[in-house]
Amino acid sequence: MSEDNSNLIHVYLDDGDEPIVSYRPPVRFELDTTQLEDGPHTLKVVATDASGHKGVRTIPFEVRNGPGIDVEGLQDNDMLEGKVPILLNAYGGAKEPFWEPSRAETPAPVPTWAWVLLLVVVAWSAFYIAQQWNAPDEFASSPTYSLFTGEGEYAQPAGEAPSRSRANIGATLYRTSCSSCHQGNGEGVAGAFPPLAGDPVVTDEDPTRHIEIILFGMQGKAIEGVEYSAAMPPFAKQLSDEEVAAIINHERTSWGNDAPTVTAEEVQKVRAEGD
Repeated sequence: MSEDNSNLIHVYLDDGDEPIVSYRPPVRFELDTTQLEDGPHTLKVVATDASGHKGVRTIPFEVRNGPGIDVEGLQDNDMLEGKVPILLNAYGGAKEPFWEPSRAETPAPVPTWAWVLLLVVVAWSAFYIAQQWNAPDEFASSPTYSLFTGEGEYAQPAGEAPSRSRANIGATLYRTSCSSCHQGNGEGVAGAFPPLAGDPVVTDEDPTRHIEIILFGMQGKAIEGVEYSAAMPPFAKQLSDEEVAAIINHERTSWGNDAPTVTAEEVQKVRAEGD
């Protein structure tokens, strides 16, 4: 007695001649893709009714049980020239239930625009803090932050050595406004920024020219036969009379210089004459 093949469902995989399963409908079965290679496959279902007529349905599918692969530097149908750097990463997989998530994070360089934005934010923040920050009230009158003494006067009379607090203020202002060019030791930079140690203008008994240079700037001046090409910027708008006096007094009493000091009133007079 022959086997009745009518009203059956035969399931074929890829180009196989023999069905992987044959059942009478309805049927539910499990396709084990772990036994298949990753890539495209085809499932063909052939159903036969009682009269012997066949219906065929082909279902293409793709298996991906192996590690996922990430490619940086190359995309489908790219046209390439020369040497192309390519970064590959693989992660996960059906047979790897406990995999490290960090493997899925393909490393990539920080984009240039992000670095530029960061630098702009940092520069703006520094500028804003420098312009807007004020010392707390409890420190505002200390020598570190205050430009005035407790009596409300800043600069000492001409010819007198500056007090410790005034000298500290002058040194601080010099460091923040002048030392990047003239250097902390007052030696300057050869051919660019003149030295202040022993400079005839700084050691002159008459401080007028010294005050004028700090207030109004200078460029292209030969000092003792040496040409200095870099420009000295004017500080009239950035510094008060008291601040200019403090810087001048620091320069006239430092690095071996021993010249008479100045007062804020002298600075104010030169400023008014130059306006």
